[in-house]
Amino acid sequence: MPPAETAAPAIAPHIARAAVHWLLELSPGDTQTREQWQAWLDADPRHQQAWQRIAQVDGQLRGVPTLLALQTLAAPGLARRHAVRLAVLLTAGAGGLLAARHSGLGAQAWHQVSADLSTITGEQRETRLADGTRLWLDTGSAVDLHFSASERLIVLRAGEILVHSAPDPQPDPATRAPRPLRVRTSEGTARAIGTRFTVRQRDGITSLGVLEGQVELQPRQATSQAVRLSAGALGHFTDAAVLREEPLPDGAGAWAQGMLVVDDMPLAKFIAELSRYRPGLLRCAPDAAQLRVSGSYPLADTDRVLQALTRSLPVRVHSRTRWWVMVERRG
Repeated sequence: MPPAETAAPAIAPHIARAAVHWLLELSPGDTQTREQWQAWLDADPRHQQAWQRIAQVDGQLRGVPTLLALQTLAAPGLARRHAVRLAVLLTAGAGGLLAARHSGLGAQAWHQVSADLSTITGEQRETRLADGTRLWLDTGSAVDLHFSASERLIVLRAGEILVHSAPDPQPDPATRAPRPLRVRTSEGTARAIGTRFTVRQRDGITSLGVLEGQVELQPRQATSQAVRLSAGALGHFTDAAVLREEPLPDGAGAWAQGMLVVDDMPLAKFIAELSRYRPGLLRCAPDAAQLRVSGSYPLADTDRVLQALTRSLPVRVHSRTRWWVMVERRG
C-alpha cells in the first residue's frame, strides 16, 4: 500500500479569499494586475503556499510545475465555481470537501460548489425558474430547486434571495390544484401567496420580508398554525417559533438592483452588511460603531462606498491590505 499522505496545514481563510480573488482577476496581457499579484505573492510565504496548494489540489494540474500551473489558472474563462472549489480545498487541506463543509469559509464554499444555483462574495444573480417565477440570489448565497408534479420548492442553503412568484402553469394532475410555491430554510417553510418577498438565512434564524402580497410562515418544529405576514412586514423565526414581526425597512430588497439602502443605521451594522459584498476582512472600530448612516450605496464598488463614508462622517479607512480594512473614528 502507498504511504499515508501527510495532512497539509489549512490555509487561513483570509489568505484563501485573497488567492481566489487573484485567481479571478489575472488575465494574460494585463501587466499592471500581474505586477500587483506578484507583489502580493512575494509579500508573505503563506501567499506562496496558497498558490502552491491550488496547483497541488487541482487534479487537472497535479504534477505540473507551479509557474505553468499559475499561468493556466490565470487564463480567461476559468469557471467561478471551479475557483470556489479550489478555495474549499485550500482551506480544507488534505481533508478536502468533506471536511470543508463543516468549517469556516469551507462551509460557505461547500454550498456554492454543490448547490443548484449559487453566488460568490460580491456577486448577485437573477434567474427565471421553469414555472416563470423570478429568483434573485444575493452575495454568497446558495439554493436547491425541487420542482415536481405536486410541489414547487426552493431550498435556501445560505445567504439571501428575493422571490417574485408566478402563477403555476402546471397544476397538480391528481388534484388539479395549483402547486404551492414554498421556500424552505433550516428553521422552517414560507409559502408564497401571490407575492414578492425576501428570505435570509442567518445563524439559527430566518428573516423574511414581504414586499407584495402575503406569505405564510411555518417554523419547522412548531405545532401551532402558520403565521401570515402581509406586505410591509418583516418576520424573524427560529425552528420553534416566530420571534417577532416588525415593519419592513425602507429599501428592503434594493440589493437586487445593486444598492444598499439604509436610514439612520448604526455604522457598525452598516459595515457588517457591506462586508458581505467584499472579499477579506472589513470591520468597524468600537469608537465609531454608533455613528449613524443614511443613503443609497452601490454594492458593486465597496471602495467607493468606504470613501463616501469619510466625506459624510468623522471616520477614516485604515487599510493594511486590500483584504484587511478597518473603519475608525478620526482624531
